[in-house]
Amino acid sequence: MKSNRSVANILAIVNVAIFAIIFSLDPSVSTYTLIGWGAKSNFSIADLQLFRLLTPMFLHVTLYHLIFNTFALYIIGNQIEALLGKKKFLILYFGSGILATMGSFISNTYVSAGASGGIFGLLGAHIFLFIYNKESYRRFFGNDFLFLIAINIIYGFANPNIDNAGHLFGLIGGILISFLIGRRIPGFKINQRLLATLGIALLVFAFGMRIVDYRDSEDYYYSKTLYLITRESYEEAYLTIGEGVEKIPESKALTDLFNAFEVR
Repeated sequence: MKSNRSVANILAIVNVAIFAIIFSLDPSVSTYTLIGWGAKSNFSIADLQLFRLLTPMFLHVTLYHLIFNTFALYIIGNQIEALLGKKKFLILYFGSGILATMGSFISNTYVSAGASGGIFGLLGAHIFLFIYNKESYRRFFGNDFLFLIAINIIYGFANPNIDNAGHLFGLIGGILISFLIGRRIPGFKINQRLLATLGIALLVFAFGMRIVDYRDSEDYYYSKTLYLITRESYEEAYLTIGEGVEKIPESKALTDLFNAFEVR
């Protein structure tokens, strides 16, 4: 017998439960607490902690952040799940979230968390549905969701605290994955599955190249050292900053931090 329980609702409940646990341990929900729980941090991903491509989707920074994303997951998630079924919904949601984290890693050095990448992937599925059959889409949904996407992107660019790269790559990821798992678009002259495969492969390649490049950057050594200090892993922190100064001797930030260790 097939379960009628909504996967989107279960994911929303899990997000609330995890936030409640983190808040009970650290009411400030600090950046370093989020990193410890699996938030997207570039130095950790560069150390091949690839589970962090997925775990940020279960973490939220503030209560407002949690409420907004949980409500969006409840509304949009149930809608897409009803259209695609549970398996395709999960592929779309988690696949988009992973691609969103990859895109964020490529584009910036922010520590970030939230279900937004996966949610924007669900909005990407709306764009696919619109392309697939514009008349039927407008009959069922109107233009509300397309307007919602535009508003969220504009808001993201206007707010420096939002990881807009994650949103954009989540949206693109949702479109590409919909091309893979969705029906063939009538009259679409390009092979949509080949196009999607190439798009995803290009993003994965860029992600891999960024890991190689970032691994020798000032930000990698500086951010990792500070995090290790908060964990009281002083010996590892000293070795990390020492390696950074050796590789990038012209970096004043790394040299100053190393000298602080020497004084200590």
